[in-house]
Amino acid sequence: MQNISNYLKATLFFDDINETKVKRENSFTIQQFHYECTRKRNNTGMPYGPTMTTLLQIEIKSLPNGYLKELYKRLDEQTESQFSVVFNATFRTDDYGENMLSDYDSGLIITGYVISVDETFGIWSEPEAVLPQEERTTDLMMTNIKLLTKSITYIGCDSYQKRLYINF
Repeated sequence: MQNISNYLKATLFFDDINETKVKRENSFTIQQFHYECTRKRNNTGMPYGPTMTTLLQIEIKSLPNGYLKELYKRLDEQTESQFSVVFNATFRTDDYGENMLSDYDSGLIITGYVISVDETFGIWSEPEAVLPQEERTTDLMMTNIKLLTKSITYIGCDSYQKRLYINF
């Protein structure tokens, strides 16, 4: 199995973080994601027309413990869903003892349709110095999600937001 990261540089939530308070236990560590937004261009290189159909691929690290039921439900329903990707997330414990998202550097809110979910199971092991014996070898599940993207909202510092609508 490929190298995986435990560092929470990019985190995925199955909700719009602007509309819902999200908990750390409902987040997934993103191993990689990819999308490419393109538009037609004229002879001088100026873009025109709508943004072309875009597939967004996200690979997350998750243990096979039932947290992905919501993802399969969205795949089965074939309805529009919202996902949030945040970079360098910070979590704080609230008054009820839950770890809630409190801050992040920037993020994306993706609206689209789940069209594919692929799972890969494997064994992951870390060197002795990194993890204790009981955590060294774990059954791990990597999940690759493909979304037919309808819109992407970019969230930057100082509450800056820019929405990109995509033709599909």
